[in-house]
Parts: sequence; C-alpha cells; structure tokens
Amino acid sequence: DLSGSRFCLIQNDLNGFFSAMMVPQALSLIGHGAHEEWRHDMIGTSFPADTARAFCMVGIAELFDKTWFVALLMAMRYDKVLVFVSCYMALLLHVFIAAICGLGLGQSFDESLLDLAAAALYFVFTLLYLKDWYFADPESDIIAAGKEEAGEAVQDDEEDPLVLGKPRVRSYQKIFLKCFLAMFIAEFGDRTQIAMIGQHSAQPLVPVSLGSGMAFFVLTLSAVAAGLLLQNTRLSEKMMHLVSAICFFVFTLLALHDYNIALMEKNGGVPQK
Repeated sequence: DLSGSRFCLIQNDLNGFFSAMMVPQALSLIGHGAHEEWRHDMIGTSFPADTARAFCMVGIAELFDKTWFVALLMAMRYDKVLVFVSCYMALLLHVFIAAICGLGLGQSFDESLLDLAAAALYFVFTLLYLKDWYFADPESDIIAAGKEEAGEAVQDDEEDPLVLGKPRVRSYQKIFLKCFLAMFIAEFGDRTQIAMIGQHSAQPLVPVSLGSGMAFFVLTLSAVAAGLLLQNTRLSEKMMHLVSAICFFVFTLLALHDYNIALMEKNGGVPQK
C-alpha cells in the first residue's frame, strides 16, 4: 500500500509537471495562430499589390467624378490649402466608414464568398460605365459636365455666387465646415464608396485603406491645382466612361482570381496568399 501510494504521488507530480510545461506551449500556439489570422486579415502577404490595386480602383472611379469637381470649384472660390485639408479629411472619413463596414462583412462571411461578391460588384460597375459610355454624347466634354453637376451640389444663396471676383471675408471655420460637408455629402452613396466597402471586405484592411487614402490625396491635390490648367481643356466623356469600364472589368478578373485562390485554400489546395 505504501509503495502504491508513492507511485500515485509520483504519477501526480509527473502529470502536474507535464501539464505545466504543455499548457503555456498550447497557449503560445493558440496565440500564434490568432496573431497570424489577425495579420492575414489586417495586412495580408501581398501588401504592395493590394495597396496598388486599391489606389488604382479609387483613382479611376474618382477621376473627374462629382466629388473631384466639388473640390475644384471650392478651390476656385476659397483658400486652396483650406479647401484641400477640409475635402481630404471628408474623404478620409469615408475611407474609415468603408473600412469599418468592410471589416464587419469580412468577419461575418467566408473569404471566398466575399471575393466572389466583390467580383460581382465590380462587374456591375463595369456594366454601369458601359451604359454611361453607350448613352454619352460623343461631343460631350466631361470637364464641363462635371463642373455643372458639381455646381448643383454646392449651390449657395444669392449673397455667395459662384463667380470670379474678390471673395468676402469669412471665418476659416465656416469655410472648412462648408467644404467638408459639401465633399462628404457628394461622396456619400457614390460608386466609389460602395466599391471601397467591397474591397475592404475582401482584401486586407491596412493596404486597402492606405491605397484609398493615397488615391484621395492625389485626386484632391490635383483637383485643387487643376483650376487654371483645365480652363481651356476638353476631354471626351464617352472615352472616360469606356476607360473606366475596362479598368473595372480588370478589377473583376482580379477579384475572380482571388476567389479561386481562396476557394483552393479552403479545400487545402494551395498555401495561404
């Protein structure tokens, strides 16, 4: 009995020892797996490519869009630095909103399903741009049309007409708020915002947010600086719609490629991207 009790004590000590050794190791492995999953969702493994794709998508969707002309018209009336800062901050807020919505979708649905949904969304945009191309007037100037559309979005009362002349003295806060709200409202529900939500849900969050922010930075800066350069310039609206349609079709193919990779990963066919 004494030897049996000693054996039991030794066995309990050994079990306790190995448990003490294995539990931290198991927790470490669990923590490592969670860290890798977090890194995959937030950063991914193809950071430059994902950033470049987001930059190109947002840049193509926003170039000569209504929000671009809102920034241009505001810069023709107010201090250019103030207009740039206020308009860019409004667009960054849209990037943040798209990131939150996309992250929520990404956590709720399978990755392959999100890639397929993104491909479908980009293809819908391809069809919309093709429709715009088909019905556009061959003689239509996208710069003149964009100014007219943006002018409707920033209409003011009679005391604040959109004409050249000496601007009246205003507080910086009022101008900042005016430009910020005009840009935020003009972008809300736009194709670009919907496309950003789709891309944030299907691609790693950090490179997509960075690429979108960089694109908005370049576009806002170009809009603010383009007032003088585009005064006597014409650009075919029909051609721009066709270029946009082709680019979004390329984005559709890339999203389908991502869907195929995600599907193979799910079935154990290829390593994680």
